[in-house]
Amino acid sequence: MKNMFLFSFITLFSVAFLFSCNKDNSSPSSVTTIGARQAFGSDSIRSWVITDASGTPTSVGVTFKAYALAGLPTTDTMYMLMLPTKSGMMSSMMAAPFDHVEIDWAPNGDPSPSVYNVAHLDCHFFTVTNTYQMGMMGGPDSGSLASQYVPMDCHADGDVEADMGAHWVDSTAPEYHGMAFDHAYNYGFYHGNMTFIEAMCSKTFLDTKTNYTGVIKQPGAFKQSGYYPMNYTISYNATAKEYTYSLDNLKMH
Repeated sequence: MKNMFLFSFITLFSVAFLFSCNKDNSSPSSVTTIGARQAFGSDSIRSWVITDASGTPTSVGVTFKAYALAGLPTTDTMYMLMLPTKSGMMSSMMAAPFDHVEIDWAPNGDPSPSVYNVAHLDCHFFTVTNTYQMGMMGGPDSGSLASQYVPMDCHADGDVEADMGAHWVDSTAPEYHGMAFDHAYNYGFYHGNMTFIEAMCSKTFLDTKTNYTGVIKQPGAFKQSGYYPMNYTISYNATAKEYTYSLDNLKMH
C-alpha cells in the first residue's frame, strides 16, 4: 500500500521472449513469457506471465533475487514494470485485464495508524493502463461501487490514493484482529472501476523465506471481462535464491 510516496519512478519496456517454465506447480506444457526487467536494489526484477498448453494465462507475477533486497533504498520507492504482451505487441495483453505492475518498497511502513506500519514490499497488478493510473486523483471517491462488484468481506480503507485508487481490504484478515501483519491482498477501485489487485508482504516475513499461498475473495461479478486470480502467492526458491510475488489460478469471467 502506498501513502504519498516520494518515489523514484522508473518504467522499462522490453520485448517478451519464451522459455520453458520452471515455476513450482506448473505443468510441463506451461510456458513463461518474460516481460520487462529493470534495476531493483542490488540486482533486478522481472515481470512474467505463465500460460498453459492452449495459451490461456494461469499466473502473472514478478521475480527478483534475494540479495536485491539488501540494496533497496532507505526511503519509500516505487518501480513500474510492464507485463509481457502477445508477440511483443504493446496493445495486446497476455493476461487481460492485467497491464502492468507497480512495486512499492516501504522501509518504514505506512504512517500510523495503520496495520501496515512495518517495513513491507507490495506489488499492485494494475487492470488499467499506465496513463489512466497516473490520471487518478486523490481524495474522496466520487463514484460508487455497485454491490455485485464488491469482493466478499472487503471494504474501502480510506479515500482514493492518487495514481492508485481506493484500497479495499479483507476485514477478516488477521492484521485487522490484533495480529501482526505478515502478508495480505487488497483490491483497488476508482470511480466504480477496479484498478488493481495487490499482493503484499512484510520484510520480516520475506526474511523467513517461507512460501505462502492465500485465497483472494471474489466479488459476485466483474465489471470488465478477463482472467482474475483465485489465489496470491509469496514464494522463495532456495535453489535460484529468488523471491516471487504472483497472482495465480486465473479464471475467466
